[in-house]
Amino acid sequence: MTALLDRTEFESLLSFWRSRAGVSFSVGVSGVIAEFHPPGDEPVTWHEKAGIMTGTCPGGSIGIMPTDGILCVPYDIAGRTRGYLFCLEEASARMACHRVLRHAGSRGRAALFDIGAGAITVDALIIVDDPSLHRTLIQAEGERLVGTHHPALAGIVEAGPSRLFRSRLAEITVTGPIASTVTPEGPHTHLLVDLIDGTTHDDRISVPAGWLPCLTLHIPVSDPAFAGGANP
Repeated sequence: MTALLDRTEFESLLSFWRSRAGVSFSVGVSGVIAEFHPPGDEPVTWHEKAGIMTGTCPGGSIGIMPTDGILCVPYDIAGRTRGYLFCLEEASARMACHRVLRHAGSRGRAALFDIGAGAITVDALIIVDDPSLHRTLIQAEGERLVGTHHPALAGIVEAGPSRLFRSRLAEITVTGPIASTVTPEGPHTHLLVDLIDGTTHDDRISVPAGWLPCLTLHIPVSDPAFAGGANP
C-alpha cells in the first residue's frame, strides 16, 4: 500500500531490495530516462558514505540520497511490471527543466552540460572531458538541441560522452557508449524525442496529486517477496 516514509524507512526498504536478483532502478520521465542494472550476471557493489547509498557495476553507477517525506507508491501492472515509485512533493521534486544547452559546472576535471531536455523531475547531463566536444558545446550554449538537427547534437552522439541523469532522490551515471539502435545490457540512457510529452509515469499507476516520482525501483515479476505491493 502507498505509504509516507521517513529516511530510516526508505533506507530499510532499499537495503532489502537493492541486491535481490534482477532488481533495477531508473530516473526520468517519458522519453528521458536513465536505467541502472548490472549487465548479465555481474553483481552490484553497494556502499554508503556521507548519507549517499552508492551502487556500482560495469558501465555505470547510481547514487541514492535518502531523505524524509518520501511517498512510496507500489505498482503492479497486469502482472507484467511491478515495483515502487518513490515520490516527493512537486515543489521539492522539480529540477532545472532547461530547454536549451547550458554549462552546468564540473565533475572532477570534466565539464557538465545540461542538454536541455526540459524534463520536470530529471536533469539530463553529459560529462565532457574531450577538448573538441567542449569547444563545440561552449559555442552552442543557449541553443536548442533536443528535437533538432543541431550539429552539436551530432557531435555528442559521435563522441559518446558519459551521461549523468539526476533527480532529487538519485543520480545515475552511465559510462557506456550511446546506443543508436539496440539497447545495450547494463546501465544505459534513453533520449527519445517522440516520447517526450511531459508524462512523469505510467498513467495506470495512481500517484496522488501534488506528488512526482523521482526514483523507480523495478522488481522482477517472479520475485515472491513482492506480494500485492506490500512492503517486506
